[in-house]
Amino acid sequence: MKVDDEAVVEYFKRVADGLEIDIMIQDAPMSTTPLSVPLLARIAREIPQVNYAKIEMPQAADKLRALAAAAGPSLPGLFDGEEAITLIPDLEAGALGTMSSCMVPDQLGQIVRDFHAGERDKAIHAWEDLLPFIHFENRQCGLRATKVLMKEGNIIASDRTREPVGELNPHTRAQLVEMAKRKDPLILRWA
Repeated sequence: MKVDDEAVVEYFKRVADGLEIDIMIQDAPMSTTPLSVPLLARIAREIPQVNYAKIEMPQAADKLRALAAAAGPSLPGLFDGEEAITLIPDLEAGALGTMSSCMVPDQLGQIVRDFHAGERDKAIHAWEDLLPFIHFENRQCGLRATKVLMKEGNIIASDRTREPVGELNPHTRAQLVEMAKRKDPLILRWA
């Protein structure tokens, strides 16, 4: 369902009514209602609980820069998404961090910390090393990647996903697990 800007603002006002916690807006490409930079900035100015935005659109870095300029201090928490596939450009555009899947949060967290500590080259090198794995998750597996690796790491008993998302092709699953073992993510050794 696609709605106009006024309906979007009204929706977030209703969500925020009586809330004492912060709200994060997810700007995802699957939404049928586009969230423009002026609209997101307006929501942040008019609704004090809206302090965070997760930008997952194509050309996310450009949108992050424009949103930071338009919203200013009304929207202090800008984040990257989409498995951190554009993490470094998004950090350079003003993102504070990433809200990716749970496949490699330990490694992505370190990349973000290194970047913000001024160790840009170290962050870029680590991200570029991880990028083929992130890309495989993003393009071949989707949300199923985390569940598969959580099962492999004995964190959960089943990697089954709800409909309409089906199981991973066995070959794709095997490739994912093989790549994961080379990257040694916490997800495989946590339990």
